[in-house]
Amino acid sequence: MDQTKLRLFAATVGVLLGLGGVLALFVASTIALAEVMGLAAAAFTVAGVGLLLAAACLLFCLQPFRSMEDEVDEVEDATADALADLPIDALRSFVERRPLTTTALAMVLGYSVVRDPQTAQRHAERFFMSML
Repeated sequence: MDQTKLRLFAATVGVLLGLGGVLALFVASTIALAEVMGLAAAAFTVAGVGLLLAAACLLFCLQPFRSMEDEVDEVEDATADALADLPIDALRSFVERRPLTTTALAMVLGYSVVRDPQTAQRHAERFFMSML
């Protein structure tokens, strides 16, 4: 089993065990509170606390009060960082592994640019805008 599969398996097991632990904690809390306030009230209290925690986590994750400009700026920064970090070594290894495919793609790209430069420019702009 390679390293990536092992890490994915470990993450899956961690999530399942974490959910099981939270469930056991809620059951234990319900049982402990049932002695003080009754089983139904304890169940509703623990469920309410769980819903409040879930709402707080969703509020933190989704951030509904954040402005759209901040979201767009963050996405643009992330895209610029991703495009700036393109690995040249990966491109070099692709060319070394598939020289005929790379040559054919370069010929098609060159032909399309020479044949109709405006259309090629529009396609390139559309591609980059879709990447954003």
